[in-house]
Formats: sequence, C-alpha cells, structure tokens
Amino acid sequence: MIQKIVDWRNWRLPVKLAAVLVVPVTIAIGAGVLQIQGYVERADSYAAMQRLVKLRSALLPVLNGVQAERWLAAEGGASPAYTGQTAKTEVARTALRQSVDRADGLGEVVTTRLVEAGKRLDGLPALREQVRTGEVDRPSAIGDYSEVVDALLDVDEALGSEFGDAGLSRTAVALHEVANVQEQVRHQQAIVLAGLARGQLLGAEIRTLYETNVRLKYTSGKFAALVTPAQLDMYWKRFNGPDIETHKKLLETALTHPALDEKPAGLAKPPKPEALPISPEEWKRVCASTAASLDEVAQGLLGELRTAADKLRNETSDQAGGASVILFASLIVAITVGFIIGRTLLRSLNTLRRAALNVAWNQLPKVVSTGRAETEIEPVPVHTTEELGELARAFDAVHQQAVRAAIEQAGLRANMRNIFVNLSRRSQSLVERQLKLMEELEKFEEDPEQLANLFKLDHLATRMRRNNENLMVLSGSDATRRFTRSVPLADVLRAGAQEIEQYQRVVVLATPSVDVLGYVAGDLVRLIAELLDNGAAFSPPHTQVMIGARAAADGSVQVEIIDSGIGMSPDDLVAANDRLAAHDGAEVQVFREMGLFVVGRLAARHRVSVRLHHAPHGTGVRAVVDVPAELVPVREQGPEEETWSSFRGQAVDDGAVRGMSWFENSAPATTGRQTPEQARGFLVNYQRGVQQGFQESR
Repeated sequence: MIQKIVDWRNWRLPVKLAAVLVVPVTIAIGAGVLQIQGYVERADSYAAMQRLVKLRSALLPVLNGVQAERWLAAEGGASPAYTGQTAKTEVARTALRQSVDRADGLGEVVTTRLVEAGKRLDGLPALREQVRTGEVDRPSAIGDYSEVVDALLDVDEALGSEFGDAGLSRTAVALHEVANVQEQVRHQQAIVLAGLARGQLLGAEIRTLYETNVRLKYTSGKFAALVTPAQLDMYWKRFNGPDIETHKKLLETALTHPALDEKPAGLAKPPKPEALPISPEEWKRVCASTAASLDEVAQGLLGELRTAADKLRNETSDQAGGASVILFASLIVAITVGFIIGRTLLRSLNTLRRAALNVAWNQLPKVVSTGRAETEIEPVPVHTTEELGELARAFDAVHQQAVRAAIEQAGLRANMRNIFVNLSRRSQSLVERQLKLMEELEKFEEDPEQLANLFKLDHLATRMRRNNENLMVLSGSDATRRFTRSVPLADVLRAGAQEIEQYQRVVVLATPSVDVLGYVAGDLVRLIAELLDNGAAFSPPHTQVMIGARAAADGSVQVEIIDSGIGMSPDDLVAANDRLAAHDGAEVQVFREMGLFVVGRLAARHRVSVRLHHAPHGTGVRAVVDVPAELVPVREQGPEEETWSSFRGQAVDDGAVRGMSWFENSAPATTGRQTPEQARGFLVNYQRGVQQGFQESR
C-alpha cells in the first residue's frame, strides 16, 4: 500500500486529478476542523465555568446562613430566631448538595475541600444542640462556627481557581475576597455581641477583633488590586456611608474598652467592671447594614461572572457554528468546481475505459470461445480530436488486430482438437478390433497359461481404449460407448474394476439397489476406473482396493474407493482436489496428469462431486464420489440377483455380502498364480456379469 502511494506516477488519472484538488482542500479542512475543535473546547470550558458559577451561587446562601447562626448563637442560642435560621441553613445546604451532584468534572482540590466542608457541616446539628442547651459558651460556639465558615471559604477559593479564562478568574478571585471581607465583618459582629451579652469583652476577643480588622484592611487592598476600575467603584459606593463610619467608631470603642479579665497595675483588687458603652441594637443595625452592602457587592460580582461566562460561551458557540458553515460552504464550492472541470475531462476517459473492459471481458472471450467474429469492429464512441480521441482510435486498431489474432488462434486450437479426436477414434477402432479378436481367442483357448496371458492382453487393450477415450474427453468430444437404458450400480462398479489392469486386487462390496441413467453410466464407469487405477498403482501389490456404495437420505449415492497405499501429504491432497475441480487447466499440465483432469471433466459434466481424503485406517487415500439423486433412481431388486465380491472369479451370496459392514472383514487378495479352474471361472463370470449386462443395455 505504501509502495502504491509513493509510486504516484502510476496513479490513475482520476486519482491524480482528485489529488490536485484534495491536497489543498484537505489542508483547509484540517485547519478548519482544528479551529472549530478549539472553539468547541472553549465553549465546553465556558459551560463548565457556568456550572461553577451556579455552584458558587448555591454556596453563598449556606455561607451566609452559617454566619447568621454564629451571631445568633453569640447573642443567645435559645431564641426562636436561631431555630428558624438553622432551618433556612439546612434548606440552603440541600440546594448545595444538588448543585454539587449536577456539577461534573470538578477538580481534585475542589472535590477535597467539598468533602472537608461536608464533614464540618455534618457537625452542625450537634453544635446547635449544645448552643440551645447552653453546654457550650459563646466564645467556643463562635470558634466552632468560624471553623465551618473557613471550610466553606476554602471551597469558594478553590472554585475561583477553577476558572480558566483570565477575565473570569479575576472576577472570581475578587468575589472570594468580598466574601472574606464580609466574613470579617460578620465575625466582628458575633464577637462584640458576645461581649455585650456579658457586659465586657475578654482579652482574647479583643485580640481577635484586632486580627479581623487587620485582615479586613488586607483583604480590601487585595480586592482593589484585582478588580477593574468599574468594579472597584461599585465596591466603594456600597462599602461607604454613615453606617460604615458608625461601624468603624463602634469597633474602635470595643477595641479601646478595658477587657473583663484585665488587672490594672498597682491595684490589689480589680475595680468593678464598666459595661461596654455600645448599644446592642445599634451594633446589630450597623453590622447588618455593612454586611448587606457587601452582599450587594458580592451579588453584583456574581452577576457579572454569570453574564461574562454566558456571553463567552455563546460567542465561542457562534464562532464554532460560523466556522463550520464557512468550512462546509468552501468544501461545497471546491467539490463543485472540481466536478465541473473534471467531468468534462473524465467523461471521454470513462467511455474509453468501459469500451476497453467490454472488449476484454465480453467480446474477445466470446471470439476465443466460438472462434467466429466479424473482422470489422465497432469503434469506441469517443469522437473528439484531442489526445483522448487519438487514444480511442489507437485502441480501435489494437482491438481489430486482437480479433484477427483470436480468430486465428481459435482455428488452430480447433484443428488441434480435431487432430486429437481423429487420432483417438482411429486408435479406438483398432483397439476395438483387437478386443474382438482376443475375445475369439479366449473362447477357444483351453491352455490356462495362455488363457491368463490373453486376459492380460485383453486388459492392456482395455487400458489403451480408456486412454483414447480420455483423450477424447479432454479434446471436448463425447466417448463412443453410450447406453440407452439404465444400468445397475453394481454393474457400473464392476465394469469400472474390469477396465484396469490389476482388476484382481479390486474388491466390490455391497451396493444399494439403484440404477444409473444410461447417458451417465459410461462416464461414471470411466470415472471409477481412473480412481481405481490410481488406487492400485500407488498401493503395494499384495493389498486390496476396496470399492462400495451406499444410499443417502436425500436419494443420492456415495461411492467410496479406499486403497492402502503410500497416501498423500496434506499439501498434495489439496493440490489433487484442486486439479479435480479445475476443468480448464493448462494443456501441458492436463496431459501430464490426465487421470485427475479426466475425472474432473467427467464429474463436472453430470454435476458429480469427487473429493480425495486420507484413508480412515492407516495409510492410503479415500476417494468419495457423490452421485446426485436424479442420476440414480431406485429399482426393485429381483429375487435371483447376484452380488459380486471381486473379479477373482468368485461369486458370493447377496445376503452374505450385505451383512458385511463397509471395508471390514475383507480377506486380502491372493497374489499367487491362478489355477486353470480359477481362470476358467473368471471367464465365465466376466462373460455373464459384464458382457451380458452391458450388451443388453446398449
């Protein structure tokens, strides 16, 4: 295949014309497909970002719910407001689970942090119960809630890092920083509410307020460095105003107020603590206002993130669709132009090709087979004057010369067949005369030795007659021996055995009571004789060649011939079966291996199947001849019909033969010299069984 591609000079003309068009079109298609694939991949990535935006939208209510529970727990966890808030948080958590289930393809970091946050959220019911019963103090409850919030913020941070687009990533990180600012404000709200509940803040709570205030300023600076000027302007508009200033002043008051657990220097006894000069209602109001302002900023950024992701996905989808349309239109135009240009050029070429194939496949084989044709040919219907027209006229000249040469060759082959047939018929006539003369001599000869020699000459002449008939079969002519009436199958098998020189080694076993149609009997005799001759020639002289037949359920008859010879290798067996199936082999090969080709010709003439197999026991070859049912009609067996076991001059009872199984219990052939009684018995059986059966059937 690679060699054909490299050898481009031998490409067909349509392929060459197509290559001129296909190469640039393929390059364009490849570039277009890569571009479309890039657009599709980007659209898929933006779709994944849309799922991340939805997941963050579901995460923020859970975060706000936990933060609200925290400051309600700091204020006093036994209130109905706390119970209602926990229910809202659980609803938001259920929505978050559904969003996580729908969001496929999450990164490993996001998945890990979601698992950690899930574990923290699973501990909320126990924490809520402790808050309601007062088993946990306010600072501990605030700390436990803060751990849950931190886990949710870690999830939010991981989600922000999943955005692959630079613009979306900046907005996502900015949204996380807003959530951090909001967390610091909410955390401060819970700590101060806890201090207001007891009257003063603890030293640890004041330190935590300092830390949250520092983180608040740091996070605000990071947010300002990340966002666009428009986003920063929106942030300062919302995170500014009287409530924001009030929140700062109240936080400053809480930070500067003495702690409950502080002891002034030089005093043996701490003074009576003073209450924190902050109104709880005022503090909750300004904290709620500040958190609401930050929530507006977060919602604004989330809306921008969602809008930007939708816009980018739509744009990339439109780009992919537009590129696909352009690519498809370009391909259609290229194919149309190539078809219009190539059709004109290839039409004449296809006409010439079809005409050439018709000449090669139909006209010339017909001339070769019949040997008759007109010397004037029909020209190829290409009437142009350019190169293809000149090629058509040149092909017409070649066609005319080929027809003339085919007619001459057919005549030569016919003459050679006629010569072979005439020689075969002349030789056949001489052989027939020789056989009649030997029959006359055999009738009046009484010396056993001379009679045996006459029998040998008789079978040599029979073999010569069979060779002449084989030559006539290979020459395409019918043999002279024909039968007008049906012949018993047993007589056909015996006649085939008596056609070979080593007839004494053939053992004919039981056969079904069927007749062979007259026009088939002669060919079947020659076919069986060739197979028996091969079996006897390639097996030791002291062994027997078995032949028998049996009827199949469909009415056909299977004849088997088994020898005990040297056998055949698997490759030789395959080659022999191929020769049996080759009815038109090369002439030299036919005459070198005449027997198998004659068998194949005779079998094909009557749709008889012949196959060679390995012998079932030991070495040797088993030949199987399948005769179709329509060639062997069943006949009624007469009461006095005899069955022959061999051609050694012995007749056995029919029932005894039929009691034997195929190719079993057969005694080996005798190889000694015949006695006069055996020779004379053979002559009687031969004249009664063969001559009478076939002469009456003629």
